[in-house]
Order: sequence, then C-alpha cells, then structure tokens
Amino acid sequence: MGSQQIMMDSRMVHVRELKSEIARLRAENTALRAENEELSHHLDLAILAAEDLRGLSQDGKLVIVDGWNYVLGSRREAKTPADLVAMARLHLDERPQDLVWIVLDGPRENVRVDGRVRVSYTGGTGLHRADRFICDFVRMARFRGDVSKIVVKTRDKDFAKEISRLSCSVSC
Repeated sequence: MGSQQIMMDSRMVHVRELKSEIARLRAENTALRAENEELSHHLDLAILAAEDLRGLSQDGKLVIVDGWNYVLGSRREAKTPADLVAMARLHLDERPQDLVWIVLDGPRENVRVDGRVRVSYTGGTGLHRADRFICDFVRMARFRGDVSKIVVKTRDKDFAKEISRLSCSVSC
C-alpha cells in the first residue's frame, strides 16, 4: 500500500464522517423546525385563551381538561372526545359563567369552539404535548395574575403535582 492509497483512504473516511454529520444536522434541523411550528401554534392558542380568561366574570373559571386522561386513563369517564364535550356542557349547565377548554394531543393542530366549549388538538408528535402546553399556559396566567381563575382537570398524578406547583387549582 502506497502513500497515495493511504491518502485516498483517509479522505474516504473523512467524507463518510462528513456525510454522517450532515445527516445528524438534517435530523436536528427537522426536529427544531417541528418544535418551532408547535410553539408558534401554541402561542396562538394561548393568546386566544388569555383573551377568554380576561373576559371571564368575577366568579367565572376557565376549566382546562387534560382530555386523553379522561378518555384513555384507568379511571376513564368518557369513551370519546365527543363524550368530553357532553360532560363540559353538563358542567356549563351548572356553572354558565365558566368556560371549558379541552386540550388533547393529536397529530394535526386543530381548534373547534362551540359556545363556551373549546376543543384543541396540539398537533405534532411526542409525549405529553398537551401537558406541556397546559403548563405553559398556566405559567403565563400566573405571570398575569389570572391563575386564580383557572382550574385544571386531570387524572395524571405527576401532571397534577406540576400544576399545583404552579399555584393553580387542580381537580382530579
């Protein structure tokens, strides 16, 4: 093996390393792009909900439901998201001054408002997107001084601890 062959082999190894680095950077860029889109969408939802929170009456509450916990959890109370909406309507029959916001993980972002009930799908991929979104919204409300107007309903004990840590009411 001559010196020229050693140089060629060294360059081939370097090219392989560069290709590997390019693939890693592309994957990282794709992940960051998706996270940016998710945050942009979440900001839009949070601004919309903040306006609702501001418009509540003195005795009104914004009830945020961690949706899939009530549909898929061990103590499920609803079979489908439509059942959650029906439960929200029952709540609003008893407390018409409240607003109910059902937040669910879902592959495509989507929001539907029907009277005083809002149903939001987070969009994107990964675990606990709805939980992260709800926590971010509660933090924003705490900074604004509106956290006392929020009640989060969840069956997830770890998530409930995090919400309590943020000085927000939790209903399990």
